[in-house]
Amino acid sequence: MTATTSRLRSAAIVAGSGLVGAMLGVGGASLALWHDEVTLTGAIGDGYEYFAAGDPGSPVPAPSGSVAATVGSAEATTLVQDGELAVVFQTDSLSQGNKGLAYELTAPDWGAGVLGSADVEIYWVDSPESCSPDLAAPAPPATVSGLTSTPVSAGYSDTTTPVTEFWCLVATLDGLPGEGEYENEASVTALDPDQSEVSDSDTWNADVLSDIDPADEPDHSITFSYETFRPGETP
Repeated sequence: MTATTSRLRSAAIVAGSGLVGAMLGVGGASLALWHDEVTLTGAIGDGYEYFAAGDPGSPVPAPSGSVAATVGSAEATTLVQDGELAVVFQTDSLSQGNKGLAYELTAPDWGAGVLGSADVEIYWVDSPESCSPDLAAPAPPATVSGLTSTPVSAGYSDTTTPVTEFWCLVATLDGLPGEGEYENEASVTALDPDQSEVSDSDTWNADVLSDIDPADEPDHSITFSYETFRPGETP
């Protein structure tokens, strides 16, 4: 009897996993099943966690706990051409049962290239349209602090709809190292045939270009890492 009950419960859990995956439109690899048994009461809690991050409309699932989004030569080229850059990232978070979910963004070392020469900020925005160098960063909700968000509380939930949030990378560039203008003046003094002193001068200038090429900009990874937590725990 005990073995039969265990097999039935396992079958129900597997079937539930496929159902949630279908409703989310993602493969089973992007869902992490958790199964907890509280021995004092015998109650069993079954639920699912899901986290994805990346481009708006197509974030990449992170079944291993983290996923990276990259900016590189294409973004560096835009930054050099326009003097400013705005890139939007999307996160989707879901955690069923009595487990909350929190995640954190980790910015890379921007190096000594184009992005390393720019002023770069990353912050939460309420919509993709709010991500612009010309707009002030909106006030984040209480669940967001710096580059950390707790979109799912540890209160019980059986929803199959992820919480979607957006983040904005804004960069501005006043100029690359080594850029500038060069100007010089030359004067000459001599005696004319009458032995009178004559003089003349001339000036010239040129634009000095930086040797930093945006096409050589390496990929920079912005890491999104998530974790789940139980009621009473601090994420």
